Amino acid sequence: MKYKRLTTEELQQLEKEFVNFLASAQITGPDWEKMKKNEVEKAEELIDVFSDVVYDKVMSKIKFVDYRDEKTLNIFNCTEDKIILIGLRVKEHSSLDLTAADVFTQWNDNNTSAVNVIRSEKKYMKERGMEVFELLQNGCLITDDRLFNLLNGML
Repeated sequence: MKYKRLTTEELQQLEKEFVNFLASAQITGPDWEKMKKNEVEKAEELIDVFSDVVYDKVMSKIKFVDYRDEKTLNIFNCTEDKIILIGLRVKEHSSLDLTAADVFTQWNDNNTSAVNVIRSEKKYMKERGMEVFELLQNGCLITDDRLFNLLNGML
């Protein structure tokens, strides 16, 4: 298993897709019910495979994720072959809070010397989907390209 098993609630929400997945493996509804009772390991393996298929599809669509706390903002552009990071680090003497809704107004008011801006990139060390999944597991949230492009334009 590459990612993690979908929860019962997630499987219920994806019931139609799961039925189609089972049908593609030529497993009927009655066959599935028997398998869940009599071949538990095999049924769990199928759920694991389906979970990976779902996560692969979701991870392939994610292009930008970000992580932020009061003093750090990391925005990752997950391209096909590498991850590009633009990060903001608030200097110790600054009261700037990167989680605040008006962060850019504060930043302008405090002047740009309150923040270090970094940009770096790296090729994937693992499969792309796995690295994106790990970012999400470590607290990143899916976002769009607006902030990344704004900050990238400033560099």
